[in-house]
Amino acid sequence: MFRNNHQTGGLLLVLCAAPPIALAQGSPSTPEAVTTTLEQKADGVFAAWSKGGTPGCALGVVRDGKLIHSRGFGLADVEHEVPISPATVFHVASVSKQFTAMAIYLLAQENRLSLDDDVRKHLPELHDFGKVITIRHLLHHTSGLRDQWDLLSLAGWRLEDVITEQDILDLIWRQEELNFEPGRQHLYSNTGYTLLGVIVKRVSGKSLREFADARMFKPLGMSHTHFQENYWYLVKDRAFSYLPQPGGSYRGIALSYSNAGATSLFTTVEDLARWDENFYTGQVGGNDLLAQMQVKGVLNDGEQVSYASGLVLGEYRGVKTVDHAGGDAGFRTEILRFPDQHFSVITLCNAGEANAVRLAQNVADAYLEGTLAAAPAEPARTDAKPKEVKINPDVLHAYVGDYQFRPGFILTVSRTGPNLTTQATGQPMFTVFPASERSFFPKEFEALLTFDPPGKDKKSPAVTIRQGGRDLRATRIERVRPTAQQLQAYSGTYFSDELNTLYFVTVRGESLFLRYPRGELGLQPLLKDEFGTMYPVNTVKFTCAAADKCAELSVTTGRVGHLRFRKVSL
Repeated sequence: MFRNNHQTGGLLLVLCAAPPIALAQGSPSTPEAVTTTLEQKADGVFAAWSKGGTPGCALGVVRDGKLIHSRGFGLADVEHEVPISPATVFHVASVSKQFTAMAIYLLAQENRLSLDDDVRKHLPELHDFGKVITIRHLLHHTSGLRDQWDLLSLAGWRLEDVITEQDILDLIWRQEELNFEPGRQHLYSNTGYTLLGVIVKRVSGKSLREFADARMFKPLGMSHTHFQENYWYLVKDRAFSYLPQPGGSYRGIALSYSNAGATSLFTTVEDLARWDENFYTGQVGGNDLLAQMQVKGVLNDGEQVSYASGLVLGEYRGVKTVDHAGGDAGFRTEILRFPDQHFSVITLCNAGEANAVRLAQNVADAYLEGTLAAAPAEPARTDAKPKEVKINPDVLHAYVGDYQFRPGFILTVSRTGPNLTTQATGQPMFTVFPASERSFFPKEFEALLTFDPPGKDKKSPAVTIRQGGRDLRATRIERVRPTAQQLQAYSGTYFSDELNTLYFVTVRGESLFLRYPRGELGLQPLLKDEFGTMYPVNTVKFTCAAADKCAELSVTTGRVGHLRFRKVSL
């Protein structure tokens, strides 16, 4: 069993420093009274961040180019009790990508580059993969390049380290394989946007910070916005980031990035309101350029993806949207635009558990009531504890086994006396109790496991876990369980030329362990020569010529595929 302990916007703001609207004194039918009610509803969405002593969020609501409501909730600096305001400067993480994309489009508009350029024209250090990667591939996350953050983590970096652009490039230049052929699929890769930032520098002769300031921020009056290319730049009125701790407290979490392009834009909701309005006026770039930025990426087989150039094109409750979210350290951010309604919501948060996307959607629910389609019915909740019932213990045998949610993340169900126990990869073991012959629940927290009826082999083929109103499904796998002697074939020292990093695989008792720089992971056997584990690795697969001769291993994460390590002798 596992705890649901992580979370992941819209756009609401005012272009000028307008005073807050006073509470209406007239009848409830007056326009002023209606506006106040909407503001109160929007503010109510952030009630959890208004209790005092916690980090929180800044909110901006934009309609027809006006920041009609903006407010701060919680603290920008918890230690010094500095409140968040609409002028607080936030690191906005991946919301930065649309600004990097705009810089590329401006250079293309001037014929200083083409979106269909081979990126090696501008970045000759990049390995020749035998397939052309274009600037357009980078913009749409269809390049096949491995993600920089996963690569750094696999090499032993912590994301709280000072990470410079050169640190990232040193890793990228060493990569000799792609996740897939360019254009074959869409897989989010921060690497592409770091490279776009470098291309801006090489083509324009200015850093991304300098180029964006001169060509975008100053023309739009975004006086509190910049790319933070060095972590030590002092920033007035900045927000710091925090993660929640048991008991309701918080701890600070460092963000020392010294790189820009994929991330590191610092800005405010007031400045983002100006940026948002540019998508209607075309003051910077012109309407044709902005329309091109909002064209979806296309794969080699002609399939469209929802991602454009730093923007996601979709819909919310039946209404067209353009948005992008971000998350680094404790920052959670979102810009949600409803272009047909000329309406946007911006949520910038510095609390790691804040769901900036959902907060923005909730604000939009209030302001666009009557425009949005009916909200989908809420799934049945399991807040009320199921009642324990007596069942025939013989049925438990059908449920014992291993169930895989995704490669490397497995739920093991065991029989312990009259009960079932469950343990997810890297998490504690919990006893579960019957609510029916096929449904079981833990007593420590809210969740319900429901097993499929047994098949011909008298084993349940899958289990569904309902938790927090969501369903997660895992299918049964038959795990290989090597003996301690068989595990010895995997042990040894492995080196990755692409990471310039050693991994050490050792056997202790009947378990296999992988030691990498600054960490160690237990490996759980899955299939033949394949093991699952936890962050920063999902799966480890060994290549063995014989049962006792393994010459290579490869690691796979969510955004890195089959990174090879060869066995070496030290």
